[in-house]
Amino acid sequence: MKKTPFLILILLILGCSQNQESQLSEIQIFEKSEKTGTQEGLKELALLHKNYGLKYNDTEANNYLYAAAQYYFYENDTLESIPLLSEYIMRDDSSDRYRNAAINLAVMYSRITEYDKSQDLINEILDKNLPTPAQWQDIIKLYQDKIADAAITLQPKDFENLTMGYTAVGRFNDAIKTLENAIMKWPKFENRKNLIYRAGFIAWEYLEDTDLAKKYYTQFLNEYPNDDKAPEVQEILNSGMLEMTDEAILNMLKGK
Repeated sequence: MKKTPFLILILLILGCSQNQESQLSEIQIFEKSEKTGTQEGLKELALLHKNYGLKYNDTEANNYLYAAAQYYFYENDTLESIPLLSEYIMRDDSSDRYRNAAINLAVMYSRITEYDKSQDLINEILDKNLPTPAQWQDIIKLYQDKIADAAITLQPKDFENLTMGYTAVGRFNDAIKTLENAIMKWPKFENRKNLIYRAGFIAWEYLEDTDLAKKYYTQFLNEYPNDDKAPEVQEILNSGMLEMTDEAILNMLKGK
């Protein structure tokens, strides 16, 4: 008697289910064993996580895929980590863990000098929810290494993103130095005026350095007198706002 296609399908589903359960059981038993206390054991566990994570697509598989990707990332294994991290971020695009995986993938791309792919990932992250302070530190290190690489052609965006990182973690002097480097390096950059304006704002708002803020705001007016922000900058300089408290500025604006 021939088996019907439906029966064959059922048998295939049951076989796959049993295989998945056996793989899952193997991982769970391994995770509780003493092997996880050794380098070889962790390597073997990462392989189990990888195989399960790539084969299936449920929550547990995603967890194992992420675990394997992180293992190879911290082992500096670009060959293994890049495809695993790439696969993981295709499955998850919203969580904090996604951002961590995407940043790690950007770091790996930068290590093999594929800076365009690295830049695209960072830009995508910054367009969504902002990174955590710890994730910002990784981004800062990525751009520091990139800027230090004499063989790389740098772009203003590299300095802009590094400035964002420094500002996010409270390294305001470093943020201004980074902006100053970009201002000097690209005199023809179309958004150079925004770099000067931002330097003045950071000096005023975060460093509370009135003289430094005046320097950048004055430079902004001298070089871009017809910009849309020029009237605002002119008022900041002429009204004494730089020396005022936030409350005094608010009262002055209310009066107008």
